[in-house]
Amino acid sequence: MGIDIAGTRERLRHGPMSYPAFRRIMVARVISTMGTWMQNVAAGFLVYQMTGSAMLVGLLGFCALGPNLIGTPVGGALADRYCPRKLVVWFSSIEVLPPLVLGIAGLTGHLTLPLIFIGVIVEACIHSMVSPIQQLIIPFAVPDELRHAAVASTSAAYGVGSLIGTAVGGTLVELIGGGAAFTVNAVSNLMVAVVFAASPVLQRACDLARASKGGNIFKGVSRGWRLQIVQTVMVGAVLFAIFIAPIQMLMPKIAADHGDSAMLLGFLLAVMGVGALVANGRVRRWAHDGESGSRTLLLGVVICAVGVMLLAISPWLATDLLLLAIVGFGWEVIYVSGSATVQLDVPEDIRGRMVGMFFTLATGATAIGAVIMGALFQDLGVAQWLFIAGAVALVCALFIRFRLRRGMRMIPVKGTIDG
Repeated sequence: MGIDIAGTRERLRHGPMSYPAFRRIMVARVISTMGTWMQNVAAGFLVYQMTGSAMLVGLLGFCALGPNLIGTPVGGALADRYCPRKLVVWFSSIEVLPPLVLGIAGLTGHLTLPLIFIGVIVEACIHSMVSPIQQLIIPFAVPDELRHAAVASTSAAYGVGSLIGTAVGGTLVELIGGGAAFTVNAVSNLMVAVVFAASPVLQRACDLARASKGGNIFKGVSRGWRLQIVQTVMVGAVLFAIFIAPIQMLMPKIAADHGDSAMLLGFLLAVMGVGALVANGRVRRWAHDGESGSRTLLLGVVICAVGVMLLAISPWLATDLLLLAIVGFGWEVIYVSGSATVQLDVPEDIRGRMVGMFFTLATGATAIGAVIMGALFQDLGVAQWLFIAGAVALVCALFIRFRLRRGMRMIPVKGTIDG
């Protein structure tokens, strides 16, 4: 069969957004991310306002991400065995309920600290399973040659949603209360279910899952781990998640140093989103295959580590904003390069489990790091621990990069289907 060079060039010229199914998914992703970050801002601010404890804010972060330790590998394995599109529709529909309960409680004046924790945990359990499935099937909305661009566009949509969600979320909490933010999140989850239900083009992902008849978590992880690119991406993601990522969930404590305002908290988080959007265009050109993607991820860890170290010694709000933008830049580099590698550059029949493994390690480590960092914020102080965390992440990333330059190679994986 001949190669349609002219058709390929035309598709590359127009890009992923020229495909209606992909556009609908991107709109839903922006709105869903807005809802998620409105809830994050509301929950974090309310917990800190009720208790004044950075440790409890860190514990809330653990509750939001801890379920990923179990849920994401299960979701990835389900995506390798059952129709991913239908799974997204069902899980997203159920995910409407927890924030809806929190929203009603907030709007009627019945929101309590235990209810916030329970609602966050229940939604996190559901989201942990749907998140890797959704990530896996989005590239199927475009032709093969546009899948790397689709992954980057997906991350850009997340960046836009988080930028708007953090800014608007802080304002909603300040003017109306946390109930409004929780309610918006419930509506955004429903929209995701509707969009995926109306996207039959994603049936290709369902056909692939049925053809592989795989799904054994341990066999898939064992095969994937033999790939050097997978090892590098996973180790780099964990390194970032433990030492860098928790600062986002503990931002209420950092924001408190500059004033007690939900709007300020949302603004600080939004600045990180700006940095991520700036990075998105560049990372599209940096990571085109697995090996370059793993190297790019380590570069992102270095950028974040340096930004966090400088943030620790920054005395002014203006420099804090600049450094948070730099951290957001590095964050985007890590996310796009890592997720693109596990979604596109490993054998097709284990991609679901590799995506699940990536999210499990990254978000699970972030949950653990949030609890540790929350406690250390209380004992050592914000500045001291930020500097230590950034320094450790920097040294480890440079060490891994040095080992790669000494000639570590990707180990080939035998076979294509596991039972």
